[in-house]
Amino acid sequence: MSGRQNRRVVSVGAVGGVLAQRGGRWVVDNDSEVQLLEALRGGSGARDRLWALAATLDAGVVDAGHLRRLNGRLSAIVAVERPEDLWRVRVPGNLLGAVAYVCVCSTNELLSRWLGFVLAARLGANLVRGLLPGAGWVSWSVPHRRRYVAWDRDQYWISELPASFWSRLAAHKDAQLRAAAAASDPAARPRVLERLADEHREMPEVLDLIASNPKTPTRVLRRCGQVSWGWPRTDLRVAQNRSATAKLLGELAKSTDWEMRYVAAWHPKAPVSALRRLARDEFHQVRSAVACAASTPTEVLEDLAPDRHVWVRRNVAWNQSTPRAALETLLGDRLAVVRAAAVANKNLPVQLVAGRARDRALRVRREVVWRLGIDAETLTVLAEDSKEAVRREVALNVQTPPKVLDLLAGDPCLSVRAGVADNCSASPATLQLLAEEKDRWLRACVARNKSTPAELLAVLATDPSLSVRNGVAANVAAPAELLAVLAADDDWYVRSGVAENVAAPAELLEVVSRDGVSGVRCCLCRNDKTPERLVDALRADPDYWVRAAATAACERRAQNAPYPAPGRR
Repeated sequence: MSGRQNRRVVSVGAVGGVLAQRGGRWVVDNDSEVQLLEALRGGSGARDRLWALAATLDAGVVDAGHLRRLNGRLSAIVAVERPEDLWRVRVPGNLLGAVAYVCVCSTNELLSRWLGFVLAARLGANLVRGLLPGAGWVSWSVPHRRRYVAWDRDQYWISELPASFWSRLAAHKDAQLRAAAAASDPAARPRVLERLADEHREMPEVLDLIASNPKTPTRVLRRCGQVSWGWPRTDLRVAQNRSATAKLLGELAKSTDWEMRYVAAWHPKAPVSALRRLARDEFHQVRSAVACAASTPTEVLEDLAPDRHVWVRRNVAWNQSTPRAALETLLGDRLAVVRAAAVANKNLPVQLVAGRARDRALRVRREVVWRLGIDAETLTVLAEDSKEAVRREVALNVQTPPKVLDLLAGDPCLSVRAGVADNCSASPATLQLLAEEKDRWLRACVARNKSTPAELLAVLATDPSLSVRNGVAANVAAPAELLAVLAADDDWYVRSGVAENVAAPAELLEVVSRDGVSGVRCCLCRNDKTPERLVDALRADPDYWVRAAATAACERRAQNAPYPAPGRR
């Protein structure tokens, strides 16, 4: 891409074309390139792509400066040899809307298939996660049993698409794409979904979307549950739909197909009567799903505790409804994965957990460290463990006594000392000692520690390492005047620490909201103490990622859900 600001040269395959801005609109300059004129006569698809790019620029979905990246992603899509490999083409979130707009303006079959592929993501929130790949063409494209890995799952680009996109989509010449778009609409009318199910009963990818839709009536879901041919397995998708009724799930749990019984047992609405029956299933996968269910009765969990398969016993040990007697049995299981799950279960008394401090398995000893209420004597024993991983867990645990942390601060392993530097139970003297270490990781850990004295934070705020200054900027114990100094730091990474600090004054956060780096403004959206007016204003930010972060923050606050904090537990 080259030329002045109102003129862009775009290569479509081996053909070069020019987009020019005339009268406030982007058009294809047919007289500018001989190659383009040849392409217009030859039917190579270049004309179609160029006009679609011009329409995308006119709609304001993408800036002309991103035209090269946009065209590159489109070329990657149309270069796919097999349609089932479309899921491999990755597109960043800030270009998803622009690629989708080009796709809806184009007649290319692969672009149409890709558009139906991404629109199916609208139904992801209505599916019980972790069982099958995404809805619709996603599951149709990804091989069975293969872990689903795809592009950025950010969906805020969908809400940013202009009305012209949806009108073009409704009038698209590809009937399959129109059906997929209607079936993937989470606000579709039940009557429309029922009609689509009747008209496209031979199209498994469209039926899969209907089976995933929260608005699909139960009678239609029941019909979809009877479609077990081909892939995707539409019947399995019905059992994954969060809107499925308990009665329907009870019917599906009686299926002769073990996979259907397995998926039905995973559903949070699975009736207790079905779980009781499935607990005696011949397939261990089904029994393991029952062992995980929160609504499984305690007597059923007791019956599953001595199961012959390890994953069933592990899930029983993990289930927070499992009674103490069954957990005591599982604590002595011959396999470490079962013992570790039992140790982590809050229903098992701490006194019994402490007895596993000298367990032969590393994973069991690590779980003992993190058990709430574990006594200081047990932690002292684990602090002398021969394995670095165990000692590091002890160093990170806030239940560890300061005197034990003082000993671990002299550990020969760097990761153990870093754990002490992160621990807010460490004494000021120990933190001072670790802050003098040459390793910047250790100093950064001390800088993040909310127990670090203010005078030590002031020293660390002048550290040459960006990670150390960022740690001070993000520390809730840092004084306001120190945060004001760091908010003017030359490096955006340090300023982002101030933006995320929940203890930063509102007036300082307002200054940060005008930062010229979009990454800093994104961090501001993740701060739950950022004033609502600032977050709301950032929803109109010129940068896509900031708008997406602000929208996510507004949704999170509406649900009273805090931003997930980093950490092991």
